[in-house]
Amino acid sequence: MLNINIWNADGCQSADNGVLAFVDVRDAAAAVLLVYDKAEAKGRYIISSHEIGTQDLVKKLKSFYPNYNYPKSFNEVETKMNVSSVKLQNLGWKYRLLEETLVDAVNNYEETVALFITSFLEPSKS
Repeated sequence: MLNINIWNADGCQSADNGVLAFVDVRDAAAAVLLVYDKAEAKGRYIISSHEIGTQDLVKKLKSFYPNYNYPKSFNEVETKMNVSSVKLQNLGWKYRLLEETLVDAVNNYEETVALFITSFLEPSKS
């Protein structure tokens, strides 16, 4: 899930620059089905495709969506991520590029909000 709190109408001034683990929901669903279908699948699997700091995430989002308000500064925080999906990849799992995930997530968010606003403003047919 994309944390929409890093951009809002007011444009927050600062954000913590922690490390975030990402996975596209479509890739997560594919991983669940893969593990279900593979007889050799045993134990637990981590479904994570990308790790990125908040500041780098904002930089990527800005390159695609420059008109949103983003944090102006970042507070360094110590975060430790030590997750790996290698075990899952060894079963044949593949994941999307982070850029594809981000663009699709934001586009979906924009479409969903537009649909909600449109349906909310339309007069009811009773």
